Amino acid sequence: MTIIELGSEEINKYLDELYSCFPTGREFEIFLNSFLSALGFEEVVTTQYVGDKGIDLTCIKPGLDLNGTDTINYYVQAKRYARNNKVQAKEVRDLKGTTKRDRNGNILSSNYINVFITTSAFTKGALDEASDNPNMPVITIDGKQLLQYCIEKGIGFNFKPVFSKSNIIALTHSEQLSSPTITMNAEYLVEREITANDIRAKILVIPQIIKSMLDESAEQFSVVFCGIEKNLNIDKQRRYFGGVTEFYRRFGLLTEDGASISKKAKWKFLDGKIVVDIMQGE
Repeated sequence: MTIIELGSEEINKYLDELYSCFPTGREFEIFLNSFLSALGFEEVVTTQYVGDKGIDLTCIKPGLDLNGTDTINYYVQAKRYARNNKVQAKEVRDLKGTTKRDRNGNILSSNYINVFITTSAFTKGALDEASDNPNMPVITIDGKQLLQYCIEKGIGFNFKPVFSKSNIIALTHSEQLSSPTITMNAEYLVEREITANDIRAKILVIPQIIKSMLDESAEQFSVVFCGIEKNLNIDKQRRYFGGVTEFYRRFGLLTEDGASISKKAKWKFLDGKIVVDIMQGE
């Protein structure tokens, strides 16, 4: 299903309506419990309202390891703010400091990602603070992105079908389409979607089969993304590469207005380098 982009007036109207749905921040936190579950997170828990130390929800997303060693913990802070009340850098910095230790002062698991969700927006300083350390990523979800997720998951929106003749015609010619980004002189090992979450966090999550083939001592790897080569840093748990914002912007995964567009990609090794190509038609 193709979803037509909302205009700025519609977005502002829906942002105000979304904000008014929650009389207090507590209602917003409770809503996010169902919202995160709809996004595929598991074991979603809304924390105790008093004394939560800045962590409003916790959840996990298990990896492919049957023993659960690849499970990632997510610590979520929620801010019910009016549309023009933006989240500041200090608030993001405080979240990063809070999630280092639990309410008893014990060091939390190192295998975690912070998430900051608001009904409003983030200042540039807040976004810079969220992305300044690839080993402590903070996924930021503002009001516009929250609305987009709700549309994608059918949360709070009713849809009227609109016929698109151009889409029907495009499907009949799909076999004639070609992609200039596909390299065909070696077989691809795996396909994996670059999700909107990955794009917002400015990370490139590594598929398991590729991860198992990496040199465990290396801190950087040569990655060729749609024909553009760059040395990328890998995080300590070897889950993802950082420094990919330029790739995402150049190849349409991250638009100028900050929208994240998920796409499927193929991975392979070629001449000692990791090759990632956007799939045809994506």
